[in-house]
Amino acid sequence: MNLRESQPTGTMSVAELTFAIKSVLETDFDEVLVKGEVSNFKQHTSGHRYFTLKDDGAQISCVMWRSRTLPFDPTDGMSVVVGGSVTVYPARGNYQIDCVFMRPDGVGALYKAYEKLKAELGARGWFDDSRKRPLPRFPQRVGIATSATGAALHDMLTTIQRRYMPLEVVLRPTLVQGDGSAADIARAIRQLDDSEVDVIIIGRGGGSIEDLWSFNTEEVARAIVECNTPIISAVGHETDYTIADFVADRRAPTPTAAAEFVTPFTSNELLQMVDELEDEMKRVVLTRTTDLLDLVADFTQGTALLRIGDRLASISERVHAQSLRQHNAMSRLAELLRDRLSRTVQLIQSATMRNLQAMTTLVGQLDKRLAALHPNRPLKLGYAIIERNHSPLPVSQPLTLGDVLTIRRWHDAATVLVQHIDHHQPNQDAHGEHHG
Repeated sequence: MNLRESQPTGTMSVAELTFAIKSVLETDFDEVLVKGEVSNFKQHTSGHRYFTLKDDGAQISCVMWRSRTLPFDPTDGMSVVVGGSVTVYPARGNYQIDCVFMRPDGVGALYKAYEKLKAELGARGWFDDSRKRPLPRFPQRVGIATSATGAALHDMLTTIQRRYMPLEVVLRPTLVQGDGSAADIARAIRQLDDSEVDVIIIGRGGGSIEDLWSFNTEEVARAIVECNTPIISAVGHETDYTIADFVADRRAPTPTAAAEFVTPFTSNELLQMVDELEDEMKRVVLTRTTDLLDLVADFTQGTALLRIGDRLASISERVHAQSLRQHNAMSRLAELLRDRLSRTVQLIQSATMRNLQAMTTLVGQLDKRLAALHPNRPLKLGYAIIERNHSPLPVSQPLTLGDVLTIRRWHDAATVLVQHIDHHQPNQDAHGEHHG
């Protein structure tokens, strides 16, 4: 066919050709998996990402809308694998890959992205021990975010049932690898945080770095940091470390260990602790009760006063013992000085008499002092005590008309009504001194 000789009626418009190409490309290349090198990566303020994917022979434009989860930060020169579909933008007549997901290509690139994100989050303080919370000592509800069909869930449930069956488990079945898994893990954390559980376990069994990659994303790390409930990260085997492990409040080397963390005491251990606490409470209550009963008995039976008498008797015994020691010393001296036996006996008798006289004098002085301190002694000396409202009336308190007073003397007492008050100043001598 000679195109130059064809009739105008057989021509196509630009739009018709473009949409024809669009139909073919978007139908035949609706699912593609392409590997290449990132170039000219830009993230728009709207959240959409635009970049070029190239190799030694060609390049193609790519777009990744903000609604698509990106588990790492791409940089120019990074080798990646993207998955999506080929689309045509008619307005410009070019085609591009609409990326549904993107991941670093190869273990080396994954480790590079891992170390880069780890350094960034560490600089933000997300790994600091100061922001991590202790696990509850006696949790009642534990939330678990993991695959509903994985071995990790079976291990955790078996351990919890064996150690502490009353612990309630709230399972949120979660994607733990593959496309969309990072976003699903983050959603699971937020949902469990809102379900009033006491502690959350996120995790899965072991696998390659690609399998565990969802737990190495900023999206999951941010969900952990913003969670109000303590979180245990139990990802992979003991030698596997993920970003989630560093951000979580506690890292468990295995899912089984995580289940042990939330059941620090077995049912039998708790029952034993309760028995011990009950015994201790009974002992304390019994001891306090016995002490109080003894105290009440002391005052009701008068033994408290008897204890004071016992104390005085003890002092008297010490005085007697001191006298006895002196007597014994003199006796030993008499034995050594047999030739002065008569004089020694006289000295002993004389000393004993002086001691007895001194003790008699001391007892008399104490008796006089006790008598002088008796509150009714002024009455016996001829004075009277004025009382108002059954209490002695101090000189500092003035009298008022209408007061009813009691005048108490040694042999009698009288009640009087104050009808007249004569105020006067205390007598003063020539030197201005007051005399009451």
